[in-house]
Amino acid sequence: MWLKSIFNKSATVEQDQERPAARTPAPAPVASPARAAAPAAARPELQPAASAANNQIQYDEKLIPQLKGDHAALLLMYSSVANKMSTDAWESIPGALREMRMAMYGHLLTEGVKLYSYMRRNLAEEPNLLEVYRSYKKEMDGIGRVAFDFFDKYQGKDWLLLPDARTGFKGEFENLGKVLVDRITREENILYPLYLPS
Repeated sequence: MWLKSIFNKSATVEQDQERPAARTPAPAPVASPARAAAPAAARPELQPAASAANNQIQYDEKLIPQLKGDHAALLLMYSSVANKMSTDAWESIPGALREMRMAMYGHLLTEGVKLYSYMRRNLAEEPNLLEVYRSYKKEMDGIGRVAFDFFDKYQGKDWLLLPDARTGFKGEFENLGKVLVDRITREENILYPLYLPS
């Protein structure tokens, strides 16, 4: 699975496997005794989910605004770390990096499950657009690995004691910022507009 390649360095699975997911029937919801008397039509929790039809991820009109909101939050976190650096508040940087790492992990997970899965299926009959999707997914795998290596390297406090490490951090942090801004801009202008209802 391609997400393992981002979040788990020891993954050895081919990164762009296009095998269909195993289809297992979803277990029937169990009603609690207090709600058993209400008719199914009056209980939305018993209605089939939009994605339950043939166990495929369905189009979600709220997904792109959510992903753009994640981008804005990540850029705000990045600016916060930059401000901490410029005011010599180095002790607070590792905690801010842990927060940024968690936010990026959640964003990439949502993108992987909801956006990429849907687009792979939806663009299957359009080879040129499918290739755009695949190139973005492959690039994100690499960016994710680099970003998580950076966060893992600097989210502890030991490096703060070494002046050379602070200099190294500044350079790597600036590079990460350039990569993130470039990727976010291209995703929002090129990739996200390909996410359309089928």
